[in-house]
Amino acid sequence: MAMKSVSPTAAPTQASVVEVADTNSVAVLPFVDMSPAKDQEYFTDGLTENLLHALAQIQELKVAGRTSSFSFKGKNEDLREIGATLDVAHVLEGSVQKANDRVRVTAQLIRASDGFHMWSQNYTRPLEDIFAIQDEITENVIGCIQPGVYAAEHDRLKRKPPQSLDAWESFVRGLFLYSQHSDASTKDSLKMLERAISLDPCYAQAHG
Repeated sequence: MAMKSVSPTAAPTQASVVEVADTNSVAVLPFVDMSPAKDQEYFTDGLTENLLHALAQIQELKVAGRTSSFSFKGKNEDLREIGATLDVAHVLEGSVQKANDRVRVTAQLIRASDGFHMWSQNYTRPLEDIFAIQDEITENVIGCIQPGVYAAEHDRLKRKPPQSLDAWESFVRGLFLYSQHSDASTKDSLKMLERAISLDPCYAQAHG
């Protein structure tokens, strides 16, 4: 009986490389508005989009797009299923409670494979600290997923916030109104974006 030849050990396939790369992936789910009047959805969505944008700036990190992440807004689905649907290894979720000049933000990073927490933090700060909170959440997420990347990108992660918190609020309110896709909301959206520019003439995102 002829002996079967033994093939040399195969090189890693493209699929296995992709699987490893996907461990450096995350989806930012829309944070939940926990404000007493439930009237801060625009603010909560704005925080979510800022976090998504900040994480997407890291080349080594795969971040699920806004449309994909926001498709789960208001849905109470198993995070493991969401991770599988979006093809990400981690899910960032949280909530925002805004009242007067105070804000409470809760954020947690979940490992999609088993639903276990990797990191969780509560922030209760003056409203003017919202940009610092965003930076801290971004840093913690990257530190958990890619510690080496965090060390290399630390300085770049400290993005310069808008000069005016009111300008930022006007900007995110404008984006929220625009997402309603009606003639009236679009007109109101333009007014809010123009207000953001008047408050901070150098606000590039509002101009864009």
